[in-house]
Amino acid sequence: MAEDITFNDISAYGSLSWAAQRLGMSKSQFIRKRDALEREGFPTKDPITDRYHKGDVDAWIDRRRRIEDANIVAFPEARNRTEVKLDAL
Repeated sequence: MAEDITFNDISAYGSLSWAAQRLGMSKSQFIRKRDALEREGFPTKDPITDRYHKGDVDAWIDRRRRIEDANIVAFPEARNRTEVKLDAL
């Protein structure tokens, strides 16, 4: 079986297998639930590429979140910090 190149980070479109895994489903689960997913706004395949646009899939997942990320108001620059200053503790 050929490697599914849509799993790589550079591909903007994903296969049916990619979409299923993105939702945490097996391919057969995804196929069984696809009609219900699409009724809830899940993106349909692009008619030209016959693939799912990864950005559309991720946007659909984001819209379904029930709890928003915390809004860092006091120190917005802290969002991009990766180091921890242990002497500050």
